Amino acid sequence: MARSCVIFDFDGVIADTEAQHLIAYNEALLRLADKLGTRVRIAPASYYQRYIAFGNREGFACILRDAGLNASEPLLNELCALKDHIMDTELSQISAPLAGVTSTLASLTGWHVPLAICSGARRVEILRILAAFHLQDLFQAIVAIEDVRHGKPDPEGYRRAFDTLQLQGNGELDKARSLVIEDTAGGAAAAHDAGLRVLGVATSSPLEKVKTWADFALPDLSHLQPGQLRLWLQL
Repeated sequence: MARSCVIFDFDGVIADTEAQHLIAYNEALLRLADKLGTRVRIAPASYYQRYIAFGNREGFACILRDAGLNASEPLLNELCALKDHIMDTELSQISAPLAGVTSTLASLTGWHVPLAICSGARRVEILRILAAFHLQDLFQAIVAIEDVRHGKPDPEGYRRAFDTLQLQGNGELDKARSLVIEDTAGGAAAAHDAGLRVLGVATSSPLEKVKTWADFALPDLSHLQPGQLRLWLQL
C-alpha cells in the first residue's frame, strides 16, 4: 500500500536561523578581510535573494565569485570553519521553533507519517536545536550538508532523504503522495528535481514570490490546517 512522507528543510522552516547565518557569513568575511584583500559584506536583500539556499561552501564560493575574488580551496576551508565557530555561538539565541512547527509535527506523528530533515546546515547544528526544541526523536532520517557531495539546489539531499525513508518503509513510499516543506526557491528546485512536491512557507521571502516556485504556499505552518495537510498527503 502506497504511503506518504514529509521532508522538512531546517533553517527557515523548523528554526528561525537565517538571521544568524547572515551574521556568521559577514563576521567570517570581516575577520578574513586581510586574506581576501578587501572587505566583503552581504546585504540582507542579497542574502535572502541569492545565497540563502546554499550550504556554507557553496555560499562562500558564490559570494567570492560575485565579488570578483578567487575562491581557493584553502580559503573556502578557512571561511567555512570560521563561520561554523561563529554559528556555534549564535545558535544559543534560538529558543523555540517557528510558528506552527510543533502542531504540524504532532499531526504528522499522530498519523504515523515518516519524517525526515534535509538541510544545508551541519548535523551538529540541527541536532543541537532539535534537542533544545525537544523534537529530536520525531525524525527518522536527517540529511545534513556533510552527507552530500552537492548541496541545494542540487537534488542529491532530497533524493537521499527520501531513499532513506523508503528503505525504512520497505519500499511503500510514493513521491506523488509525499511533500517537502521549504522556504527558498533553491530548496524547492532541489525537491522538484528529486520528484517531490513542495509546500512553500513565506518565512524568508514574500508569499507572492513563494507562490511562483511552490506547489502549495502558506505564510507559515501556523496557517496549515490538518484537513488540508491530510488532503495533500492523500491520507
